[in-house]
Amino acid sequence: MVNAGDRGPTGGELRTITLFHGFGDEELRDIGALFTRVEIDPKTPLFDLHEPATTFYLLTKGEVTLDRPGDDLFRLHPPALIGELGALTALPRSTRALVTAGSTVWALPAKKIQAYLSNHQELGVRFLVNLLTTVADKVHRDQVRMADMRQNLMKTQKELKRMRELVLESPETPLSAPVHDSLDRLITNNRRVNYRVEPPAALAASVRFEAGDAPVADISRTHISVNYPVAPPPVGTWLSGVAHLASTDIAISGKIMRVTDRKVTLELDLMIDEFAAALEGYLTRLQLLDILC
Repeated sequence: MVNAGDRGPTGGELRTITLFHGFGDEELRDIGALFTRVEIDPKTPLFDLHEPATTFYLLTKGEVTLDRPGDDLFRLHPPALIGELGALTALPRSTRALVTAGSTVWALPAKKIQAYLSNHQELGVRFLVNLLTTVADKVHRDQVRMADMRQNLMKTQKELKRMRELVLESPETPLSAPVHDSLDRLITNNRRVNYRVEPPAALAASVRFEAGDAPVADISRTHISVNYPVAPPPVGTWLSGVAHLASTDIAISGKIMRVTDRKVTLELDLMIDEFAAALEGYLTRLQLLDILC
C-alpha cells in the first residue's frame, strides 16, 4: 500500500501543520523525506475502527472521509494531518478513514519520526511542545462542545419535568401512568450523577467475582460495566463481588441489566456510607482527568 519511490511532501505543505510549526526549511525537507506515498484504493480503508494505530498520514490532494459509526462524519481536505494522536500514543483507531480516488496521502510511522527526533533533540522538544498545544486545543474545543451539550440537556430536563408535572395535574387516563413513568426514567437517566466514565490505565479498576476477576469498562454512581471472565449470566441475575478501585476495595452488588458479548452492566444496589464515599472519591479522580484546568 506504500510506495517508497515517491518524494515526500514539500516544506510548504508541512509548514501548515501544527506539529511542525517553528521548523526551518532544511528541517522540513528532512522530515518530508521520512514520509512515503500511499497507494490509494478507494475500496480499502486507510485505517479502520479499533485497528492498532502505528502510523499517521498527511493528505495533500483530494479528500479523506473519517467515519465514526453512529456519530460524526468528517470530510478532510488538504492539507490535513490524520491520526497523529492515535499513532503517537498507540491508541486504537476510533474512526474509519476512506480515501477518494485520485487523492495524495503520505504515511509516516510513529517509530520513524520518534527515531529522527531522538537524534535531533532540539527539534524533539519543539515537536513535543507543538503536540501538547494540539492536544490542549482539542481538549478545549471538546469542553466547549460538552458545555453546549450540557446546556441543551439541562433545557431538556426542565421540559421533561414540566411535562411530568402536567401529566400529574391532568385528569388521569390509561396513558397517564406509562407516560409519567417514561418521563421519570428519562429524567433519572439524564442526571449527571449517572454518567459513566472509563477508568484509565493509571487508575485501573476491576471486580473480583466468584467466577474470577473482571476489568471495569466503565463506572458511575449507579452502574458498573465489566468484561466478565467467563460466559456471563443472563439479564436479571443478581451478582456480588469486591471492586478494586485503584488503591481502594469496596463490596458491591447489583442486578444485571444488560449483556453484550462478555460485557456485563450491573445496576448497583445501595451501599453503606463508607463504600459510597470511596466510590465517590474514585469517580472524582476520574472526572478530573476530563477537565482542562
